Amino acid sequence: MAPRLLLTGASGYLGSHLAPLAARRFELYSAFYSNPDRVTAGTPIGLDLTDGAALERALAELRPDVILHTAASNRDAQNCEAIVPGARALAAFAHESGARLIHLSTDLVFDGEHPPYLDDAPPCPIMRYGKAKAEAEAIVAELCPAAVIVRPSLIWGLDPIDRQTGWLVDGVKRGDRVTLFTDEFRCPVWVRDLCAALLQLAARPNIAGPMNLCGPQALNRWDFGTKLLAALGFAPGSNVVRGTVKESGLVRSRNLTLIADRAKKILESPLRSVDEVLVAIS
Repeated sequence: MAPRLLLTGASGYLGSHLAPLAARRFELYSAFYSNPDRVTAGTPIGLDLTDGAALERALAELRPDVILHTAASNRDAQNCEAIVPGARALAAFAHESGARLIHLSTDLVFDGEHPPYLDDAPPCPIMRYGKAKAEAEAIVAELCPAAVIVRPSLIWGLDPIDRQTGWLVDGVKRGDRVTLFTDEFRCPVWVRDLCAALLQLAARPNIAGPMNLCGPQALNRWDFGTKLLAALGFAPGSNVVRGTVKESGLVRSRNLTLIADRAKKILESPLRSVDEVLVAIS
């Protein structure tokens, strides 16, 4: 019998890519909070991570062997509220039951002032979302030391287009003024490469602790955005302009360059740069 896997955030961008791949290897249960129509594989399960009693009942009934916790992977206010209680309940269950836990965090647990950030770099968040994710990391590490805490950078894809790229394309189509920062750096990770990495970690119970999962190419928002627009056949017009975080007055982590040393040593599949992926899919 195939091991049983609980995928949280199954109706999200990452989860909808993960589910069909996970269903090939696992008895998959796809948990969602909203948008059940976006669940792409597995047995759908409505689950509110802020409802501790309901979550405990679901875990006791399902008894998963593996938990891939990808829920609350964007910065919506509602997601921030679910981050800590969901992480606590899942980590406690995983430790007590012996289930394998892969917990998705973010590069936004760092302040962006002292890059590059290694796998074992201590969190130092400055944004609400990053602070909630850092708190969740600490809880998972304490309650379930055998868990893997994954820190991806920007998750991107073109089939379908990820939300941030969709925002950019929609703005270009409408002729809106779109500002792309030249002083905010990330290491984008292609969604399919990230899925492959997560499923490898699900099958490797001897691997624990924090791990950066990102592409090897640090790009500012301008370079990243214009590369994607070109790949999609759009020529940025005068409405797409350069800007800086400093000028905007926004509280943002500016340079979140990550070093993915552990992933390079452990994973069988590569985490490719934006340029490498665009060449491969062109």
